Amino acid sequence: MFAATALPDHVEEYNILVIEDNSGDFALVEEFLLEQVKKLNLFHAKTYKEARAILSRENCSTLNVILLDLSLPDKTGTELITDVVALCNDTPVVILTGYENLRFGVTALSLGVSDYILKDELTPQLLHKSILYSIERKKMNLNLLEQITAVEEQNKKLSEIAWIQSHIVRAPLARMMGLMDLFKSAEDEKETIVDYLIESAHELDLIIRDITNKAHEKSTSALYK
Repeated sequence: MFAATALPDHVEEYNILVIEDNSGDFALVEEFLLEQVKKLNLFHAKTYKEARAILSRENCSTLNVILLDLSLPDKTGTELITDVVALCNDTPVVILTGYENLRFGVTALSLGVSDYILKDELTPQLLHKSILYSIERKKMNLNLLEQITAVEEQNKKLSEIAWIQSHIVRAPLARMMGLMDLFKSAEDEKETIVDYLIESAHELDLIIRDITNKAHEKSTSALYK
């Protein structure tokens, strides 16, 4: 079921999925939300099957948050949490439950939910605050993940540059070492050997500059992604 309700201009607009089989609890959550938000686009699922249909039909990126009851007719507990989080991984999930269990609350958070609230303690302000914090926390986590991925990609590219360029560096370096050995024993060709050494040194300098420039380009491109 979908309902769209325009409200007075005092907060924001939200697209929220409430997965709750108890009609009284759903009505209470809806009432609390209407007190806090500017415009509410509300989805309602009474079972996991209905929720899965909504989440597969709707683009998860349009949902701000999922409010989840832990006891549904067709699925409950940790299995329900795991499956709902997997259905819409980028959308924060807030647990609303009537059962107080600290250990299970910790377990739920470890499974990827953003918050765990007891229904007996629920107020309009607490619900709204939890939604706001959950949305921002999810954004921060996604941004952090993107940054980690970018750094890993940058390190991979820099490693590739270092591996390729190290093979190029070896050529002039090996030539210089050989010329130095010749220089020790040469009598009449020292000037020619010195010229070759200078040429090899210039080649090595150009290679090092190229490595530095490429490394800088990769760092800059990663920074401004």
